[in-house]
Parts: sequence; C-alpha cells; structure tokens
Amino acid sequence: MRFRFWLLIALALMLAALAGCANAPGGARGGPSVTPGPIKTLRPTFTPTPAKPKATVTPGGAAAQAPAPSGQAQAPAPSGQAQPATVAPTLEPSPTPVPPSPTPEKAGMTISSPGATNVRSGPGTTFTKIGEVQQGQSFAITGKNQAGTWWQFSFNGRPAWISGEMVSANAAAQSVEVIALAAPPTAVPQPAAPRPVQPAPAPVQPTAAPPPPPAAIFSQGGAEFRNADNTDFGVVTFWGRLGPTGSNPVSGGYRMKITSPSGGGETAFVGEWQNAYPGLADSQFRYNAKFEAPRAAGGYRAVVVDGSGKEVSDPISGSLLDRTHDVILSWFPR
Repeated sequence: MRFRFWLLIALALMLAALAGCANAPGGARGGPSVTPGPIKTLRPTFTPTPAKPKATVTPGGAAAQAPAPSGQAQAPAPSGQAQPATVAPTLEPSPTPVPPSPTPEKAGMTISSPGATNVRSGPGTTFTKIGEVQQGQSFAITGKNQAGTWWQFSFNGRPAWISGEMVSANAAAQSVEVIALAAPPTAVPQPAAPRPVQPAPAPVQPTAAPPPPPAAIFSQGGAEFRNADNTDFGVVTFWGRLGPTGSNPVSGGYRMKITSPSGGGETAFVGEWQNAYPGLADSQFRYNAKFEAPRAAGGYRAVVVDGSGKEVSDPISGSLLDRTHDVILSWFPR
C-alpha cells in the first residue's frame, strides 16, 4: 500500500514540473530548458502474513480443537479460558447373576431286602399280592399308611404297597400324605343249596353234647416270602412274629410249629424282638421265633401251639418254591 502511495506522489510531482516548463516564458519558443532532477526509485515494502493459530493440547494429550477445513478460518479460543478436559466413558458393571433355587428332594425308597419282596394292593399282609420287586430297585413314594409302616408307590402303572421294613426310605418320605384305605375285601358267603326233605328220624334219647373247641387265641396276620434268583443256598428260614412289632412280643411258653416239604419241628417264641440280619440295618426285620429246614419246593403249614402241644392260633399255609429262602409269619392276639 505504501509503495503505491509514494508512486502516485512521484507521478503527480512529475506532471506538475512538466506543466511549469510548458508555461514558462520562452519555454515554447526555445527559451532555456529546465533539466529535471533524478527520480528516486521507491522500494517495495514487505507486508507480513498473520500466522495460523496452533491447536491447543489438553492435559490428556488429545487436541482440544479439531483443525478447520481448508480455506476456512478458525476462531482462536479466548485468552485465559481453560479448554474442557476430555472425559473417558465409564463402563457400568454387569449385574451379578442370581443362583437358581435348589430343587427340593422328592420322596423315594430303595428295596433293601435281599432277593424278591412281595408287593401288595394295600398296607398289610392280608391284602392281595400283586407282584414282586428285587433288592436295589428304587421307586418314588406317593403315600403312607396311618402308622407310617407301609409305603405306597406306583407298580406297573397301578398303586401298590410295600412294608417299610423291606426298604430304605429317604428323609423326604416322612412328609408324604397319609392314604386311608378300606379293609381288605372278604369272601361273601353263598347261600347253601336246598336239601331234599328227609323223613324225620325216630326220636332218640338226647345225650350230652361235647363242649365246643376253644376259640383260637391268636389270629393269623399272613406271610411274606422272599425268593432268590437262583438256588445257591440249602435252607429255607421260617421267621415267626407273635404280637405287633410296635409293642412287646408275646412268649408265655408258646411255640411255633412248622410242617415243610423237607420236614418239620417246633421252636419257642422268646420274650424280646430279635434282628433278622445283625449288622445290616437297612435289610433287617424283627422276629421272636426262628425255624430252619432244608430247601425244597412244596406245601407248608405253620401254627402256634401251647406247652401241651394244642394249637391255639389260626394256621398259616401255602406253597414254597425251589428258590424260596425266607418266610415271614405273623400272628396277633385276638
């Protein structure tokens, strides 16, 4: 700008000088000429270009301001004003998974009695036998009787019962519901066929009738059988129980009389309960009379007799298989 200014001043001075020479006396007529002085050449001056502002660096090391696009001016940050610090994003912690609730134990049992054990239609030996289970089999328990001595379970798709002395039940079995069942069905007596009318016999002199036999003191409670899968044993054992196992046993000089295919004999009822298999708590049951005979298939008969040999109980009879190794007999006071 200065260079142009001074250039214009110099040109104006030159034009003024030339005009003066033309108007001077004798200038146009060959008068004395005036020689102009040397013109000073003006040097151009340098106009500095303003420097571009530098990017401000934050304490974290990242630029606080991004560079402006090409050809576009960028306004500098106000003097003395702190640039905002770059804040790193914070990751929220993942929620802690909640562990699942433990599954409650279901009522169940495992057959602990050696060999085969009878399964019945109700909680007692007087109910009908509907099958057998083997040692080591496990079942879910669905109910129990009022006394808690028999367990109900599903056997071949139908409700069945087994004595608690023949199984090992878990702790959850104690909370199953009590199943109330009616007494086992009894045979309905059929009316006798009418007899033909016979002529009345001639009257005879009456004689004294013999006294009726005394009623049996003990009623039979049934029998349980245990059958093995093979015949690798030589004896069959008859276990007698005189009285309910939940109370004191009955002794009083009574004896158990056995007749079996391989022979028979008698053995006394003792005044305390015995364990059938000492040392095997899960497989044992109680008895107070025991009789062993050689193993053989065929019919048997068992009865209670007093000290004179007179039968004082209902007899129990049945058939033994060639693989039967245990017969559990029960009688109860009337």
